[in-house]
Amino acid sequence: MAALLAPDRLGLTGRAPWVQLVALRGLVAVALVLAAAVLLAAVAGWARVAEKTGLRRPGRRLPLALAALLVAGAGGQGAVLAGRGLDGDGPGAARADELVVLSFNTFGTVTAGELAALVQEQDADVAVLPETSGRTAREAARLLTDAGRPTTALAADAVGRRADGVAVLLRDALGGYRTTTQGLPATDLGTFAAVATGRSAATEPGAGTAADRTPPAPGVVVAVHTRAPSSRGSMPQWRAHVPGVADICRSTPGAVVAGDLNATLDHPGLADLGPCVDAAAVTGAAGLGTWPADLPRVLAAPIDHVLVDARVWRVTGFGVLPRVGTSDHRPVVAHLVRH
Repeated sequence: MAALLAPDRLGLTGRAPWVQLVALRGLVAVALVLAAAVLLAAVAGWARVAEKTGLRRPGRRLPLALAALLVAGAGGQGAVLAGRGLDGDGPGAARADELVVLSFNTFGTVTAGELAALVQEQDADVAVLPETSGRTAREAARLLTDAGRPTTALAADAVGRRADGVAVLLRDALGGYRTTTQGLPATDLGTFAAVATGRSAATEPGAGTAADRTPPAPGVVVAVHTRAPSSRGSMPQWRAHVPGVADICRSTPGAVVAGDLNATLDHPGLADLGPCVDAAAVTGAAGLGTWPADLPRVLAAPIDHVLVDARVWRVTGFGVLPRVGTSDHRPVVAHLVRH
């Protein structure tokens, strides 16, 4: 139980199967309760058989103690989730001075129309989209522009064909951006940075935003997708890339880092982010998961993140949104203001 409740103290956060188990604390809690129920039912059933047949009744002390330990372990998992926060219904309408950052692994199945509708619904200024093709992102940007929200799409391809790369939608009112991979972990899945060029947007300031909104422009947006620790072969890359992403956030003043990190706050690199912060943790929503989307949020793994340099940004809201399309991830949205 200690290995599940505090794997970091035992040096297990980067080892299988603890890597996978601590990512799904809510599901583990349910499994422990069910195991306790099955154990107690088995003991009660054997006692009834013994009573009818005259066989020796089984001892109850050890099974009851084991069942109590299982239930206590489940309670411990629930306590960790509750401590990280389960309040992630969404920050509501954006304030005049807020930057709205959306992160959504689309699994390559969400249409451009669905993406455009989501961006409009959340009034997102930046949308980081792992497993999204450049073609889909450009079509979504066109739809948003036609709807009066001038938007530019940037994208990077993944190596191979197992998954689409990463795309970013940027509201033109933020200004111009260029792409770079310099200094970033080579995740092979399309991770890149959008760096402000300093030039003005093609449209007039504020174009495409609500009349009372002037979102602050981030200097750097790092769009991330790391490999999942799903096999022995992928573990070395995962152990290197997640801490590498955290280091980029620490070393880049004013950075906004978003995407699918395939890691939770228990895992190496995310347990201590200072001076960066996890938007979900700051707002009391880090106990809610994003993958898989067909599980309730409290049972899912919180592996999609928005990390920000807390020396420049203050997190004012965060939400884990309802499922969109047929993606296996839920979107997340964060509201930020400059200090």
